[in-house]
Amino acid sequence: MSVHFKFDYRKFPSNPSEAFPQRHSANRPVIPITLISGSSSIKYLALIDSGADLCVFHAEIGEQIGIDIESGKKQEFNGIAGEKMPAFFHHIEIEVGGYRLPCYAGFCRELTKMPYGILGQQGFFDAFYVTFDYNKEKVELKLK
Repeated sequence: MSVHFKFDYRKFPSNPSEAFPQRHSANRPVIPITLISGSSSIKYLALIDSGADLCVFHAEIGEQIGIDIESGKKQEFNGIAGEKMPAFFHHIEIEVGGYRLPCYAGFCRELTKMPYGILGQQGFFDAFYVTFDYNKEKVELKLK
């Protein structure tokens, strides 16, 4: 049995700039997932980010599914502006298109400026073949 999903890119607001005066939105490969810890779960949006090493989610979301965030193993990573941001890692499950898989994910309090979580190399890309089609605004996932 082949596990295969296609998702549409999502549109996010973007401010025009000198370089891109007509730009009012940006299309991104952000997909709906479910984060699961024990018997608790929550639906959540996450960016499929081939440049991210790890999966990192908002600490508040982890707390909503019963995780004691700071009890996890600490790992610092660089934020968008290069600042160091601590994340605390826990074993959870994520559900994508109805398919569950284990994920060792970080939860970060400083992720507040991001409107979604991050699906990175370890924990997501190691489980799926990912094909981005920017022109068609689609992302395709196939289980490895």
